[in-house]
Amino acid sequence: MQRKGNGAATATALEPPRVSSVTEEEARHALDRVLRGEAFHRSERLQRFLQFVCDQTLQGEGARINEYLIGAEVFHRGADYSPTEDGIVRRQAHALRRKLQEYYAKEGRNDPVRIELPVGRYVPAFRKKEDESEPERATVPRPPIRWVALPAAAVAVFALGWLAGSRSTAPPAPQTPAEIREIWGGWLTDPAGAVVCFSNPLTAVIKHFQEPLPPGTQPPRMRFTPEQDRFFRSVVSLPSNGYLYFAPAISQAKMGEAIAGVRLAALFAGAGRPVRATQTRFLTWESLTRENVILLGHNEANPWLDRVLEPYPFKLSATHGDKQRAIVNAKPAAGEKLEYQIHYADGALTATEEYALISMIPGVDGRHRLLLINGLNTQATQIAADFLTSPARLKELASELRGIAPRHEGPWHFQAVLRTEVYDKVPTKASLLALKVLP
Repeated sequence: MQRKGNGAATATALEPPRVSSVTEEEARHALDRVLRGEAFHRSERLQRFLQFVCDQTLQGEGARINEYLIGAEVFHRGADYSPTEDGIVRRQAHALRRKLQEYYAKEGRNDPVRIELPVGRYVPAFRKKEDESEPERATVPRPPIRWVALPAAAVAVFALGWLAGSRSTAPPAPQTPAEIREIWGGWLTDPAGAVVCFSNPLTAVIKHFQEPLPPGTQPPRMRFTPEQDRFFRSVVSLPSNGYLYFAPAISQAKMGEAIAGVRLAALFAGAGRPVRATQTRFLTWESLTRENVILLGHNEANPWLDRVLEPYPFKLSATHGDKQRAIVNAKPAAGEKLEYQIHYADGALTATEEYALISMIPGVDGRHRLLLINGLNTQATQIAADFLTSPARLKELASELRGIAPRHEGPWHFQAVLRTEVYDKVPTKASLLALKVLP
């Protein structure tokens, strides 16, 4: 990880470069053919991008390549450049992949060596044309999901979860607890694994500067009003000196979701199943018909949830006026509430009681799987993921499910509402409040 002076950080590619039989001379010849191709004739930016990452890789510096380095060296972003606020590298990487596909589909179709920029990485791979049938191909076009680099914190903890659980590539071993096999079932036996989708909340990044920023500073930031300045310094313990600015961002990671990603990655890795990550803004309806998908977060930051939850008894409602977000029970049974809302102590800014909705449901195409882990706040998403990956809690859940549907056969589809108390923004053990078995 490379850290900038102003505190922003970016992550290097997690996937190691693929071993290649292509020589440096062959790779440079392939690069020269691409750069001279008609597809790249009017794309100076993409030429610079491809030239830079190929040069770095062929010089043995591939490990240095990351989003911040490309932004600074290729697109001339200054020392104040923040990848979370300026997505130029991600956008141009997506455009570069499309250009490479266009080139090799037409004028470069007979090139002996191909250059690929694997999705989610900025380190190119060089592959001989006769190796196209190899199972380890770096980039097979997959239209449903466009993988991108997640915020640094989410990438780091997600990767740690995978490494912590990864032991083999075999199917779930017999020692996998029976309660995990009962609830997760086909998820852990499907070779395709799963996609974990992090939500994209619209947030404001606040930065503190000792001196006021000059006009025209890039990226543009907005100055706080005196009232806003006083308020934010008081609630987040910012220094009393200097100047506060803020800018909107949509690629921030909520910490509870990041920790949930660790739990899920470890679960799948322990079963030898691949797990990948994406963001809500890169998800498509087609993705849900081709992948086993886990959606994290709340419907205010993950708009797919409303559409997916429409036919089910438990739904999510967003903040509206003075009415806060909630889990809504459209078909309450005896003793169940109509709504579950976050509870705050009198005059407190932090929650003391939070709720999460778990929905393990069939995929939208009837063939794949879909799991929604949706806390009303990010801490509740975290505790719900803990619940779903704990053998002891899954044993409790399985017992409750069998009590409701004793003759049930096949995979479980259900909705569950969890409650957790929160102390100093840290959730405690979840309790199961409501459970509905779905057809």
